[in-house]
Formats: sequence, C-alpha cells, structure tokens
Amino acid sequence: MNLDRFTVKFFAKPGPAVDESIFIPIFHEWIRFGPIDGVLLDVADYRHVPDGPGVMLITHEINFALDHGDGRFGLLAQRKQGRDGSQAAKILDLVRQAVSVADLLENDWRLDDSLRFEAGAFEFAANDRLQAPNTPASLAALLPHLQAVSAQLYPGRAVAVEPVVNDSRERLTVRFDAGQSLPLSELLAQVEALA
Repeated sequence: MNLDRFTVKFFAKPGPAVDESIFIPIFHEWIRFGPIDGVLLDVADYRHVPDGPGVMLITHEINFALDHGDGRFGLLAQRKQGRDGSQAAKILDLVRQAVSVADLLENDWRLDDSLRFEAGAFEFAANDRLQAPNTPASLAALLPHLQAVSAQLYPGRAVAVEPVVNDSRERLTVRFDAGQSLPLSELLAQVEALA
C-alpha cells in the first residue's frame, strides 16, 4: 500500500474552554512569519459547522484544523500531497508536523496555558477510500506500517494499535494508545530525534 492522503489527530486534554476565535490571528501570524515548514496559504473558519473542522490553517501540503469531529476537540493534520519515502516515513513525517504545530499552540502566550494535547494516544485515518477502503484487507495491508510507526514513536512501550470500529462507509481509522498519559514535549523530543 502506498497511501499519500491521510490524517492524524491529537486530542486536547480536558480543561477550560478555549475561545477558538484566537486561532485566527495566531494562524495569520504564522502565515506572515513562517514558524512551520511548508507553504502556508490561508486561514478558514468553520466554527459554525457542528462537529466540524473549526479553524483551519491551509498549507500547500497539509491542512491543520482545530477539529471537533466525533464530538472530540483536537488538532487534526491532513496530508494532501504525496511525498517520497516508505509508508511509515510518510506517517512519521505527518506526526512530526502535527506535534510541532501542537507544541506551538500549547506555548502561545495568547492561549494562557488553556490548551494541552494528549501525546500518549492519537488517531490515524486513511483519507483515500479508493486506495484504502474501510475493509479488513486494507487494515491488514496498513497495519505493519502503523506498528513500525508506533515502535519509533513510543520506543520500549507496549502500544495498542487498533482499528476504530465504525461504519464501513466511514474512513479506515486506527487508534494508537501507549496506555498512559504523556506530555507533548516527550513526543516532540522523540519525533525530532527521528528527523
């Protein structure tokens, strides 16, 4: 399997409600000053959509959304463009990008420590139903790559890499769970060491 379009989502830890309008000026500032890799293009506001993508940072390669999908708030990173490398390397790169953005958000003074992400678990979803339909065969083809990713992200830990049970018409989704809460800084250090 050679999947180029997929997502990862890191969920926000419970805490005080964040006024999500603050993400709009933060993302506009990023477009001007470029603290993340890639070609940053625009900011989109979908906060009016129930269980939707919220505020989005649109880049040429990846969309970043403060997403409310399935009623759970978190940072969703969606790879749109293919890149070279193995399937595991492509997934690791998107995780690195997502964790870098999450770290910038956690440390932005305007959020006043109100946003923290859980790094001990995240979800992966195939965003190409033609290449990776939500079937046992697709899961079997993708699972070795996902297990290789988990071993690199969480070395020395027993990580559950399990499919999310959903309707077969939904995207193939897999949850990574290291079995304990981890600070984002720990995962960030690991992905930077892998780069």
